Amino acid sequence: MVAPRFSPGVRRAVTVDVSAALLFTFFAGLTGPFTGLILRRELGATPLQLSVMSAAAGACLLLSLAWARALHGRAPLPYLVWPSFLARAVFLLVPFAASAWSFVSLVVAANFFGAAAGPAQAAVVERVYPRAERGRALGAVRMAGAVLGIGLALGAGQLFERVDYRWIFPAAAAVGMAGCLAQRKLEVPERPSDPAAAGAGLGAAWAAVREDHAFRRLLVASFLFGAGCWIQTPAHPLLLVDVLNASAGQVGVFAAAAAVATLAGSAWWGWLVDRRPSLEALRVMYLVGAATPLICWVAWSPWVLVASSVTDALLGIGLELVWMMVVIDVAGPSRAPQYVAISATLAGVRGVLGPLAGGLVIHGAGVHAVYLIAAGLMLAAAWLVVREVRRASGDEAVRPQPRRLRLDAGGGRPRPAPAPSPRRAGSPR
Repeated sequence: MVAPRFSPGVRRAVTVDVSAALLFTFFAGLTGPFTGLILRRELGATPLQLSVMSAAAGACLLLSLAWARALHGRAPLPYLVWPSFLARAVFLLVPFAASAWSFVSLVVAANFFGAAAGPAQAAVVERVYPRAERGRALGAVRMAGAVLGIGLALGAGQLFERVDYRWIFPAAAAVGMAGCLAQRKLEVPERPSDPAAAGAGLGAAWAAVREDHAFRRLLVASFLFGAGCWIQTPAHPLLLVDVLNASAGQVGVFAAAAAVATLAGSAWWGWLVDRRPSLEALRVMYLVGAATPLICWVAWSPWVLVASSVTDALLGIGLELVWMMVVIDVAGPSRAPQYVAISATLAGVRGVLGPLAGGLVIHGAGVHAVYLIAAGLMLAAAWLVVREVRRASGDEAVRPQPRRLRLDAGGGRPRPAPAPSPRRAGSPR
């Protein structure tokens, strides 16, 4: 999986990340696709409980600015490894979750620790992978996980039909924790602290959004798109169980289709962001993502959801690669954790309001109405990004080239970023 076209430092980092990704895929493949199914079918979770779980997960992102502030001036790797370790360790307690509320509380705790790792992940990626190789390197890592995910997903549905989930979740958690420990082998270059990026509180965040016009426009588009994503979350388990009566075996097939799409999407997104402006990749990603709620809206059989699983997987890997690349390109190396924290904080706002709004829509108009609203929001976001691409085409904003561009605080126009530090090495759910 580690192609020789990478520079030696990047090749070493990809080797470490691939081992961590394989272990994480085992954990995620045996937990994520089946959480909603277990809550609804095994524990009888209500739409309210599903909405609260999703909203609480969004609320955890509201602390992102605090995590970014704690990270400032410190080595980012421990802030990535140990919160992620705790997020996976939480699932060791699944055998003791006897009710829907107790299971929901474990999922919320996992999301809390997972959100804490967000700013650190951006800092690690920016330092370890140079811009010219970043997209392909991250794509190679995701492809390795997707290869394992294909076979795992095909067997996972059958496994859940034969083995109690109270045994499966803790075993998956232990493997995921080992993946976190594997990341400690990454060689992350040190970088002198930038006093200009020291403020990661609300005041500094508001100043960044107010002064950086291009970033502000991207946040508006991201907010609309994210609202469309979050409003669907309480509808998915209801669509699977109550409307389409999907079985655990069918859910496993959906996960396998998603793994195949992730394998193809990892290579494609990585290629795209290395060769085209990251804004153009964002436009494509938003259009692909808008297809998911439209497919769910018209679904008449569980097997139709194979298509939505593919588009949702392409969106998921795109969010990991493309959005992070956009933010890093806009922010520059020193401000990347702060900009990621601002984005995640706004994701927390819509993550709180979106699922609750989705629950109200389900109560008043049914499951299918949620998907129609979600599609409208996501298509509106894609239209805003199309406008931004046209605007940026004249300014050469967010170009994927080694000499990065950073937005000028005065007017949102690009200016060359300072040369990277000689200590920076040239050599990622």
